[in-house]
Amino acid sequence: MDVLISGLNEEAYLARCLDALLAQDYPRDLLRVIYIDGGSTDRTIEIARSRAAKDSRLTVIAGHGMLNLPEALNLGLEVATGDLVAKIDGHGYPEPDFVRRAATILAGEADDVAAVGGRPEQEGETAWGDAVAAARASRFGTGGSVYAGTSAREYVDTVQCGVYRRAAVEAVGTFDATMAYGEDDELNWRLRESGYRILLDTSLRFHYVARATLPGVYRQYRNYGRAKVRVAAAHPRYVRPWHLAPAAFVVAVGATMTAMPFSRRGRRVAHALAGSYATAAVVAAATSRGAKDTPSRARVCACFAAMHLGYGTGMLAGLAAAGRRRIHAAAAEDTHKTHPRESAQPPTTSDGQ
Repeated sequence: MDVLISGLNEEAYLARCLDALLAQDYPRDLLRVIYIDGGSTDRTIEIARSRAAKDSRLTVIAGHGMLNLPEALNLGLEVATGDLVAKIDGHGYPEPDFVRRAATILAGEADDVAAVGGRPEQEGETAWGDAVAAARASRFGTGGSVYAGTSAREYVDTVQCGVYRRAAVEAVGTFDATMAYGEDDELNWRLRESGYRILLDTSLRFHYVARATLPGVYRQYRNYGRAKVRVAAAHPRYVRPWHLAPAAFVVAVGATMTAMPFSRRGRRVAHALAGSYATAAVVAAATSRGAKDTPSRARVCACFAAMHLGYGTGMLAGLAAAGRRRIHAAAAEDTHKTHPRESAQPPTTSDGQ
């Protein structure tokens, strides 16, 4: 099995991830770890190379400039040779039996099961990190995501940190390099559209370290929202109702805030919306894992808002960007149709040659 890890400035977390992988209870001669750097400017590459100098199973790919995640993963796939390929997040770490369990599960499944993954165990390293972890594990926080579900084993739309049959990934065209975020969702959708199945099995345990600040989780979910638009633009049937809820929430908040100064009815609607959301958030926080007192529950509520507003804002920004791209493409096509010869002429140099 080949394990692919892409990282960017992960000096605080990469060593733990690499050490956990190199200590897997899996035959040493069957495991290879490939770290692909996305352009780190801290000590990440130094840490990776120091581990590689001590263990020949670790290969480090660096020096390719700034790479987004799918670009880096595709570089790793080019040198991967195993029948199975795992995609691991350097911001977390797997349990010692992760690789062995994944290989055993796939060996017992039909060939049309292209990937298996577990439900990431959310962890925090600060009070706010604990709150983010609790919010990410909540149905209220993530909607219909399988990551907040309860089933121990089921076929699903997507998994995080999946272990794939390399032949299946190559059959559908590897990772889409235009998806700076959401690359696993997009790949898993193509796999399912091609007749493959994706298996969630919670016996696979992978720990994910949640963002440690409120602005950090907002930015993370804003990027997720933009990514969903790109995936939906490529695969319209991918969209699920809960994908649209945060964007609708942001629109509703914006509309009521705009109406409040001019309309008594608008103020009533705004108060009702805020009260309903706050009540739902408080109830969800009170029943969430790790929120045991009033301050921790308040932090979880704030994280809910940051996640939903970030995701919704990202989706709206993504929709606006997609609209601009369509307008520019239509304008370019009209120019080509109106002046075909001019648009086909090669550019000239400054001296006219």
